[in-house]
Amino acid sequence: MELTLGPVLFEWKREETLRFYDRVADMPVDRVYLGEVVCSKKRGLTVEDVGTVADRLTRAGKKVVLSSLAVVSNEEEIELTRSLVKLPFPVEANDMSVFNMVDPAQREVSAGPHITTYNVPSIEFLKGIGVGRVTFPVELSGDSIAYNIEETGVRGEVFAHGRVPLAFSWRCYTSRAHGLNKTDCRHDCVRYPDGMVIKNLEGTELFTINGPSILSAATYTLCEFVEDLSEKGVSSIRISPQYSGTERVAEVFKKRIEGSMGPEEALEELREVSPAGAGGFCNGWWLGAPGKDYFTAPHRAGIGKNFL
Repeated sequence: MELTLGPVLFEWKREETLRFYDRVADMPVDRVYLGEVVCSKKRGLTVEDVGTVADRLTRAGKKVVLSSLAVVSNEEEIELTRSLVKLPFPVEANDMSVFNMVDPAQREVSAGPHITTYNVPSIEFLKGIGVGRVTFPVELSGDSIAYNIEETGVRGEVFAHGRVPLAFSWRCYTSRAHGLNKTDCRHDCVRYPDGMVIKNLEGTELFTINGPSILSAATYTLCEFVEDLSEKGVSSIRISPQYSGTERVAEVFKKRIEGSMGPEEALEELREVSPAGAGGFCNGWWLGAPGKDYFTAPHRAGIGKNFL
């Protein structure tokens, strides 16, 4: 099973981002997704920087894929997407508009987690236009993913660790929190390199604000279910970059794939590098349960069927 590193979802300073990808070259990941998924106004890397980093990672033996915006709704976003897909690398489409810019018959294009490949007909449609690889939506259960893979033969990837991207809006939540709107963006996102955690009136951490996107407060992890992922036919598992500790997360998941680390030890390792203020772990969606819940592997039997 392949280990992949998703795109950076947060706004980091350009120098920090470049240093991060220098370290990625030595991480035990097979595939690296570069690009911009969240906001066209982010300044972490220019398109030219993405090309330079992609070349460097390719020389280091990584498979590099360009990830597009999840929402393409105006000229600025269209232009960013067009510029990105002109680079000579495979593309991960997170918005259907990308298929008007890149022909899957001429170039490797996969469907990202923000395209709604919930069922067999949607996957068969994408296969019909040349897409052979799908990263399933984060809220899809393991049983549903296994069924879709078995019925379609698609190469399936699963989001396996990180704060879960839940929703996107044209409006910027971070700017609003600072009394501004998206047009008056002052790049306040850079002050929150793992996102801005928000709580309810009782003080419970609910969500993470990241510009125009909302993520979970808890860290989604399937570190205890690597064997289950393999049994269900999953080809690749994805970890999402965090501001610090990504190297250790990659090492833990690589050891789990290789079978040299058990689930309990892996969970303890990951607890030590969870983002500051993170609301614990969650994994409910994999089991067909509420996404905010967490279940340990020994207690998984019979959980999903109560929520399907």
